Amino acid sequence: MGSILNEIIKGRKTFFVAPDKSLFPEIYLEDYLALGYECYFINNDTNHSFESKLGLILTVFKDSILFINIDYPIQNTTWEILIKKLVKRFPEAYIGVIYAKKQNMEDREAIERYYLYQLGLRCGCIQLEYQKKNNFSIFEKTLFANQAMGRRKNVRALCTSSCTMKFRDKADVLKTYSLSDISLSHFTIAVGFAEADNFKDYEKIHGIQFYVKGLHFISDAVLFTTREIESNKLLVFAFEKGNGQVGLENLNRQLLIPKLYQIMEANCRQVLDKLFNSTVQLRDPSQN
Repeated sequence: MGSILNEIIKGRKTFFVAPDKSLFPEIYLEDYLALGYECYFINNDTNHSFESKLGLILTVFKDSILFINIDYPIQNTTWEILIKKLVKRFPEAYIGVIYAKKQNMEDREAIERYYLYQLGLRCGCIQLEYQKKNNFSIFEKTLFANQAMGRRKNVRALCTSSCTMKFRDKADVLKTYSLSDISLSHFTIAVGFAEADNFKDYEKIHGIQFYVKGLHFISDAVLFTTREIESNKLLVFAFEKGNGQVGLENLNRQLLIPKLYQIMEANCRQVLDKLFNSTVQLRDPSQN
């Protein structure tokens, strides 16, 4: 579990805190995933304060970005005070604020003066439009500007037993494997050393049947590379289209995107829930 947990934690993630879903719906997060951005919502609940939640996120997800909706009302404090505490505790954190469009220019300037110039937030002040269709491109540009993609061009979903692949080998024997992870461009399986000898570098496999969280689709693939992991070998395959180009056919790609997001959101949510519900107080290493 430790290695899986580390895989879920690492990699740059963007958390939208208390978002106004009428202006910024969650379906956008699937579309950002297709562009290479791993994004999640952090909503309010009655059991955990935002101060506690955000402190834990910045402690554990060290490469994360927070965009906080400062229009959302919070109890017992203000966003000005809370964000100031976060900046003091995590001076290297990537934080930005979101707010609905202001009719009064003075209000907008006051927000920018405090958060940009006094607190020095790295990820800026993002003003959303009243028409939500315009906000998708606003945040697409914001994510790009803040390098929210990280080092990975395609985001990988760590798979469970609900993700498998089947194909018939050259001897017409049906082979079934569990997927270790899958993205829009690649997937991996873990096999024993003897089993790995049955796969040749850059060998093309035709008509693989994939089952990913209830979705069934068929695609060709090519063995891209292999590497040893503990007592197994990890085989990395690249999807291949019918015309020989790398990648999934457009229909398969569109069907897979929401499934990938479901898997990734469930994995991240599981980690977050354990953090938020833990009775063990995680301390910021810089305070040791």
